[in-house]
Amino acid sequence: MSTPTNYHMSLAYFILNKLELNSNFYSCPENWTLSEADRIKRPYLGVYFMTSGSIYVTLYLLCFSAMLNRDLIRFPAFKIMISLALCDIPSICVNSLATGYFGWNGIYFCDYPRLIFFLGANGFGLWLGCSLACITLAVCRISELNPDLNIRWVFRPPFIYFLMLLFFLAPFYGVFLTKPVIFRPEFMSWFFDPGTGTSLSDPSAYYNINQPVNNAILTIITLSLYTYLVSYLIRKGTHLESAQFLRTQRQVILQAAIICFFHSITSFVYVYMQFFYSPEWFIVAAQIGWQICTGSISVIYLTLNPTIRSSVRKMVCPARFQQDNRVSYVSDANWERQF
Repeated sequence: MSTPTNYHMSLAYFILNKLELNSNFYSCPENWTLSEADRIKRPYLGVYFMTSGSIYVTLYLLCFSAMLNRDLIRFPAFKIMISLALCDIPSICVNSLATGYFGWNGIYFCDYPRLIFFLGANGFGLWLGCSLACITLAVCRISELNPDLNIRWVFRPPFIYFLMLLFFLAPFYGVFLTKPVIFRPEFMSWFFDPGTGTSLSDPSAYYNINQPVNNAILTIITLSLYTYLVSYLIRKGTHLESAQFLRTQRQVILQAAIICFFHSITSFVYVYMQFFYSPEWFIVAAQIGWQICTGSISVIYLTLNPTIRSSVRKMVCPARFQQDNRVSYVSDANWERQF
């Protein structure tokens, strides 16, 4: 194929081509086999990713169930958080559970080409959705915190529903209409080039311009938004001395620092390692960063969000342990609306 396009290397092409991968780009040797001795296995990293991924998924599902409460879902921030969860949870299944299992067993693309291609398409597409939702959530928090910006109308019906539609159009494009990432056990990570060595095309055909563009935009905007958020809270804190505000200030700054750091660093590192030589530890760190970007949100919710923490406690703890720790939805909702 002289002029490859995203479509010819996409999941949509795979589906419409009777579940057959494009042999010009994703071919494997006939009767391909690899002995156990020749496989590169990463048992320790495999255990880490599967174990931590299972914990992240369990915690996130609990948080997701709490966010579906009808008393909470009417708030714009929770609508965005639910959209983010719908991208994050399946992402963890790819970047943690599947990654750990494949690494543990030393599974290569040619072992299960269709499965790995499908998971890689979802992994990349869902990352686009996570990126957009994270940026929108930051803007929503800023709009609630600083009413002088006059952008709250964007997060009210019916405009909020157009935003939520974008949260699904972005991953739809990434999943079905562009090139997927492919797992490679020798790096314990996902690359656009499957590394089979049998492609009829130039290796540059696997470059996906959507990734550097998305990650560059994510890094710049995320850094800018959370820098503004933190600086605004610091300025406001010099005029307000209430204990409630100081507690809120510390929580939001910590949450901003965690989200900003991992998203920005992971976005940059994952682009770098796709185009330039990177040592093994660097690549593994990038993979862990991707996992933390999607999975640690649940930990942030449980530690810094009293509304979700209270709801999850009511779901998992016996009633006798809840008597002294009840938090009303009304007070929590008002607290959430402050940021």
